[in-house]
Amino acid sequence: MSIVVIGAGPAGCAAARLLASWGHDVTVLARRASPDRALGESLPPSCVTLLDHIGITGESLDAAGFLRSTGNTVRWGAGDERVEQFAEGLHGYQVDRAAFDAFLVQNAKAAGAEVRLGVGVTAVRRDSDTTVVFEQGGISERLPARWVLDCTGRSGLIARDGLRQPESAARTTAIVGVWERDDDWPTPQPSHTVVESTEDGWAWSVPVSRKRRYVTLMVDPTITPVASREGLERAYLEQLARTRSQSTLVAGARRVGPVFARDASPYTARTFGEVGTLLVGDAASFVDPLSSFGVKKALASAWMASVVVHSILLNAASAAPALELFNARERSMYEALRGSAAALARDAADAHPTAFWEARAAATDADIAFEPDVAALRNDADVTSAFEELRRRDTIRLRPTALVKRASRPTVRGNRVVVEDHLIVPAFPAGVRYVRNIDLVRLSDLASSHDQVPDLFAAYNSVASPAPLPDFLGALSLLIGKGFLEWESA
Repeated sequence: MSIVVIGAGPAGCAAARLLASWGHDVTVLARRASPDRALGESLPPSCVTLLDHIGITGESLDAAGFLRSTGNTVRWGAGDERVEQFAEGLHGYQVDRAAFDAFLVQNAKAAGAEVRLGVGVTAVRRDSDTTVVFEQGGISERLPARWVLDCTGRSGLIARDGLRQPESAARTTAIVGVWERDDDWPTPQPSHTVVESTEDGWAWSVPVSRKRRYVTLMVDPTITPVASREGLERAYLEQLARTRSQSTLVAGARRVGPVFARDASPYTARTFGEVGTLLVGDAASFVDPLSSFGVKKALASAWMASVVVHSILLNAASAAPALELFNARERSMYEALRGSAAALARDAADAHPTAFWEARAAATDADIAFEPDVAALRNDADVTSAFEELRRRDTIRLRPTALVKRASRPTVRGNRVVVEDHLIVPAFPAGVRYVRNIDLVRLSDLASSHDQVPDLFAAYNSVASPAPLPDFLGALSLLIGKGFLEWESA
């Protein structure tokens, strides 16, 4: 029996590629995408790292002709337009989703997955055995499945069968127009995604080639009428005229084809994974794309789903901890993106005190972090203070604090789910084991036995995977700054 993946977007193709490369029999069933309603999307550098982990290199992205990007140009709230460059040496990509999805299909096939397009899945029957029922070329077929991964995005073939939970936040519709021009786009950063807030929504545009750019307007359909084709066209042009950056970009450009709309309202699920079935990517949850991490979320979800299925197929006893981890990761990812979108909405609401932004600013941030946010920790006052103290001291004498506890939690090691000790402190009540691939438990155990940082670094590298010194120092600063370790009294 196959692992059946339903859907051939980023989540489906990434999961299929990984599972096939690990030796599993994988069949992908998907409808043929409509290229005239494809989106332009941004892949940030972190997304490129994920693709590389899945086995899709930057060299192959370049060879496929996808446009490299060096950052974003943002005009948010009352602020002026600002240029946000990616860190030195890093780049992302701008992709036409029709071309990108076709590229991913070829990568899944190259890994050994069978991909059947033009297929309409009509049912997933989960009795004593799981069977996927589908139609292709007018013929109904059945395929027995060991596992089924729902990667059908918003349509949520399995998710809608009692699992989907609409979010209480305001509804959002994305209205998309494709623009072209033969001369240069009037921006000093032609590869950038351009993002801005407006009174009744927000807008973003993505270049997918030297001449073509997708310009998308996000509106609330209860505020901005979009029910008819005429209303959709009118709403798009009226909202576009109210933008500052986008209206300047398209001045003198020509629109290619009619505008089209996509529902972009948020939702989550009652559960994301059960024995035999997983909801992956946008089938599991969707958050207002203010975060610009849509494809990254799909890839991260696909990687985790693949690890879970692989682990359980190799060892059925790992099912409970593996599914616990999958559900926790999906929930954490959803809450983190939801909190990020709410924070951006609050920034916009300060300058645009309208119904659109007030409804979205009301969402609360996530209270529990599933794992450390490395980017945030670089600027965390406790962590930076601990780092400066490490630099100042000639010797280090550390011990575990009275606050730290240990508990067994599932985690990922390589491509398997394992159960290992995690460290728990008030700052990380769910427990944490790794940060930047540094094993915090091992480092904490070693810390009290060494009074020189170089000696501790050497000792750690002798018992764990060798770590770069900056990552090691960051992890040690985290342990001190967040209450895992404390300085011994003189």
